[in-house]
Amino acid sequence: MTELEDLTRAVADNKIPGGSLFGRTVARIIDLTLEPLRDAEPAVVRAELDNVCGWANRTKPSMTSVRNVVDLARSAAAGTDGTSRSVVEAVSGAMRAFVTRSEKAVDALADGITEIVKPGTRLLYHSNSGSLRSVMRRVVDTIPDVSVNATESRPYRESRGLIEGIAGTGVPVTLYSDAAMAIAVSKSDVVVVGADAVFADGTLVNKTGTLPLALACQYHGVPIYGVTELSKVFDGDPSEIGMELRPGSELSDGWELAENGRVTVWNQFFEPTPPALVTAYLTEIGLVEPAGMLAAYRESVGRPRDARPEIR
Repeated sequence: MTELEDLTRAVADNKIPGGSLFGRTVARIIDLTLEPLRDAEPAVVRAELDNVCGWANRTKPSMTSVRNVVDLARSAAAGTDGTSRSVVEAVSGAMRAFVTRSEKAVDALADGITEIVKPGTRLLYHSNSGSLRSVMRRVVDTIPDVSVNATESRPYRESRGLIEGIAGTGVPVTLYSDAAMAIAVSKSDVVVVGADAVFADGTLVNKTGTLPLALACQYHGVPIYGVTELSKVFDGDPSEIGMELRPGSELSDGWELAENGRVTVWNQFFEPTPPALVTAYLTEIGLVEPAGMLAAYRESVGRPRDARPEIR
């Protein structure tokens, strides 16, 4: 298979760990799709761009990193003279610049983790993402006497993938079932989760299980932080962002009652958590209050803003 085919299959099969890498992967897919079309008819280039952008939004409707990449590609194309070569070069440049910015932003996230994780902290996380991996690696490598708790994040149990990345460090790790996440919170000092989208009001969209985790944090008085680059903020109507549903078979494969239709399986992959339950976001510019995320995002991309971002 070609690189384009491999990446397209990985996105469709949900094999990419985290929203940041999904965004960068889709940027690469758009770049690879248009690259051979420099000498094609302009109508062909426009059609291919529309097709790949539409596919990306339909496939990952909950991820604003993907939606923002699509908007960036379309904006880059609109700013050209319309010739095939100018469109391909403009979109390619925009996609590669996005990838570079995203990689730098994820690296920068780790620099701020010492603001919330101190020596001796019992740190709990849910699911897996590039942002979380960057932060957790910094924690186990540089902060003494920490221990790590994790919830499974079914149905894929993504949290195990992150554990495998830190297993060789000797840091104590305890895995809890998703059903026991309230117990896990009671045995933790700080909770961190990734983000697949952040709405204008500071709502956090992340892997299912994040809302009950945040409610457990509120009950036990444990702070919960969203770890995300600002490119995941959605500067638009939240109703445009759908909560992705995955095949029910991921939860019920081999169960006759589900396979014969007697039981309906609801496999929602993402859910929103209201900003009142989020302590703050750890971003590439530091800790930002939920209410300040939109202003911080607009400032990061040079858009007009109504107020200064609330940065702690």
